[in-house]
Amino acid sequence: MSDSPPPATVTRAPRRGSLLWLIPVAALAVLAAFLWVQVNQERGPRITIAFPDAAGLEPGADLIHRGVSVGVVRGITLSRDFESVVVEAELAPFAAGFAVEGTRFWIVRPEVGLGGVSGLDTIIGPRYIAVEQARTDNPAPRRSFEGLESAPDDPVTAEDGLLVRLRAQSAGSITRGSAVLYRNTRVGRIIGVKLADNATVVEVDAVIDPDYARLIRDNSRFWDASGVGVDFGLFRGLSVEAGSIDAVLRGAVAFATPTDAGPVVGPGHEFDLEPAPESRWLEWSPAIPLDRAAD
Repeated sequence: MSDSPPPATVTRAPRRGSLLWLIPVAALAVLAAFLWVQVNQERGPRITIAFPDAAGLEPGADLIHRGVSVGVVRGITLSRDFESVVVEAELAPFAAGFAVEGTRFWIVRPEVGLGGVSGLDTIIGPRYIAVEQARTDNPAPRRSFEGLESAPDDPVTAEDGLLVRLRAQSAGSITRGSAVLYRNTRVGRIIGVKLADNATVVEVDAVIDPDYARLIRDNSRFWDASGVGVDFGLFRGLSVEAGSIDAVLRGAVAFATPTDAGPVVGPGHEFDLEPAPESRWLEWSPAIPLDRAAD
């Protein structure tokens, strides 16, 4: 029996896994990162706004500034203590400047009163959040806000017009937003109606547009131009006097200045508000140059 050589042993080098599969994975990672950056560049900052309630507001509602949509409501939840409603909103990229200290937000709802209807667009359309930009220089960034219950009442400045106060026995249908009329032309607005501190009269605050401030003189006369007046006499029959439709619906104050106009008045001057005009007031026709430097 001959000795046979042992079988040859073949040693194979270990196979190295191919690295080609890493190329598509890396490409997908780069693409995902690019898309993530792109999406975040197209999104504005997220903010939260706390309101006492959010009745009628729904996700998808707009945030509106000067009639332009500057954001959208993404979600509505209750606060942790269940005492308020937290609205999560996303601002548009171009409106990122609203995410700062001092920006004000309030929900616009339809309001019906003696002075007329406000928020009329929300009767037939969805509710929305009104946005007012901060009025301070270099405000600090902010992401959480306390919403207002209604549109803010800001103090009147000289740029807004001439502020005068009217004393009336009754407010009637005059309310905030009612017009101030001169020759049945709107020249100002009512910005506040309240009882005097001693409750003897009603104080009506009015602001006259800057262009028409020179019409107000110390001998001007104001009266309630709201509603419809009815007079009946046995021999003359029924007489009905009505102002403009706007005055009937929203209330209004009118005034006249004598032909021999007195000196101009300063801010805060007080006048009596009469329930109706005297016939001679309607005949006055002063020639008063208007201050229209802006024109």
